[in-house]
Amino acid sequence: MSLSLRIIKKAKQLLNKLALFLKDAKTVVVIGMGNELRADDAVGLHVIRLLKPQTTHRLQVFEGHMTPEAFLKPACYFHPTHVLIIDAAELHTTPGRWKIISSYELEEGLFTTHAIPATEVAAEFQRRCGAKVAFLGIQPKRRDILLSLSIECQRAAQEIADSICRILIENT
Repeated sequence: MSLSLRIIKKAKQLLNKLALFLKDAKTVVVIGMGNELRADDAVGLHVIRLLKPQTTHRLQVFEGHMTPEAFLKPACYFHPTHVLIIDAAELHTTPGRWKIISSYELEEGLFTTHAIPATEVAAEFQRRCGAKVAFLGIQPKRRDILLSLSIECQRAAQEIADSICRILIENT
């Protein structure tokens, strides 16, 4: 199989996994994480800024910066059925690649929310909101002090925002 076919197949698998998570979603809250001063670490915030014009009663977004747990109360106000937390994550792959992080990977410490363990954040959203929770990690290219995202993370942010909107429209 050629490289381009493998890339297309992998992209379809990622979109299918995201679509599967959002299946039957009535109200979705998306929280973007990151530090704007550390280049690609801000990619989750960039996704949120792309989604903001698309917010409706069905899609609410929050810039979580370094503490998604601070948005428990405002997020639960919308009675979400699904919560998606997006952040840069060390996935040991090429920059801009993204994936839905599994419970096992959370327990192994692959994904952190900067302040408290991701498993605790997920458990608290589930307890307080009764929502399904998933984490979406994006492989950063740079985390040095810089105010702009790499081209790879800009593309990933756009792809993720477009995919979330398309999936929610298809599931209406």
